[in-house]
Amino acid sequence: MKKRNLVFVILFFLASCPSYAGKENYLVRCNQKLVEVLMEDLFTPVVASRVNVYPNLAAYAVLVQKGKTLEPLEGKLNQFEKISEPKNKVDLSLSALFAFTTTAKKLVYSEYIFDEFEAKESRIWLAKNKKDTLLLRHSKEYGRQVAQEIIVWMKKDIYDYTRTLSRYVIADSAGAWIPTGPGYANALEPNWPLMRSFVFDSTNSIKAIPNVKYSEDKSSEYYKNALALYSQSQALDTAKRLIAWYWDNNPNILKSDGHVNYFIHKVSPGGHWVRIACQAVKNRNLDEFQSAEVFTYLALGIYEGFLSCWIEKYKSNAMRPETYINRLISPQWKSYIETPPFPEYTSGHSVVSSASSTILTALIKQPYAFTDSSEMYLDMPPRKFKSLREASNEASMSRFYGGIHFMPSLTNGIIQGNEVGNFILGRFKKAIK
Repeated sequence: MKKRNLVFVILFFLASCPSYAGKENYLVRCNQKLVEVLMEDLFTPVVASRVNVYPNLAAYAVLVQKGKTLEPLEGKLNQFEKISEPKNKVDLSLSALFAFTTTAKKLVYSEYIFDEFEAKESRIWLAKNKKDTLLLRHSKEYGRQVAQEIIVWMKKDIYDYTRTLSRYVIADSAGAWIPTGPGYANALEPNWPLMRSFVFDSTNSIKAIPNVKYSEDKSSEYYKNALALYSQSQALDTAKRLIAWYWDNNPNILKSDGHVNYFIHKVSPGGHWVRIACQAVKNRNLDEFQSAEVFTYLALGIYEGFLSCWIEKYKSNAMRPETYINRLISPQWKSYIETPPFPEYTSGHSVVSSASSTILTALIKQPYAFTDSSEMYLDMPPRKFKSLREASNEASMSRFYGGIHFMPSLTNGIIQGNEVGNFILGRFKKAIK
């Protein structure tokens, strides 16, 4: 009888504790919704990396107060100060959700999608928590408060300032980048190297291995790299074409049909890896603290990967394969996938994918084989991978098959991304020993 009473007391205590229903999945739902909105709003990959990182940091900042396993952000991130604690009783899991969505709404155009998402999540929570509207209100208020503190810190990254700067001026030096078809768009985000890093400064920044010296001499390494890319493009089989398209991840592809031009909306490289992470979190049944680490560290890796890559891109200012091959090998040659409007070296996909797989490999129990279905919305079949690293290496190689990067941009980009990922893991004491 006493044992039954004890069990009853324990069950009553657990039932009376405020807890966000489905807490093991809400961070997945938040990130899935954000990827959806990023596609809807047509953010460029680099800007999308910024939009993705701040909401996850906001949720993480709330959950730090609940989970002792989470490393605090102060002292880890540049200019970050400790977040205020709640003054009322709150469900910190629910507050984390509202911190995420409130921060996200400050960064996106389609705020209404998150308004609808919040309303749905609130209804679910109320149904599971005895319609405790007071706890809901306090939890929401605290989440919004944390979001506002994150937003104040966010505004110090000078993103708004970079919007006021003049457009990129094309250089006339040998080997310099110039726009390519079909849109001949001006350089994308040339001022992104000015953005604030979350974890690096002048003493510890990750620098790319220097690019191969530009040359038009047929005996030079540069020419041989171009010839190798051209040669493989002439024998591109079905499997390689599929890989090129699967990892294309260009959010806004311009298509022409006669006199009609139209755009295809696709997930960005960072968004693709967020989807892979969502699947891994569900497959491994990670709790909310483990999930917070996965999404936050991954978001930091994607952001810092793009920042590190963009610094190198506009430093080396290398022309694209299409320009070089048209000039010296084949005047009519076109890359298999659309050449994006920014310098060639290093490969953004290689850097970001390498950083992402490095971080996820450390946080997801290994070995981890998986089937990636991220591109099924484009009617592309799922792809099976033996590991996260195999997926990132394929993502990198896809740029060679697609004809938009020379091989050194890939191999050196992988090294660069791996260093970025390991640095972030080390900062949060999660590096693989």
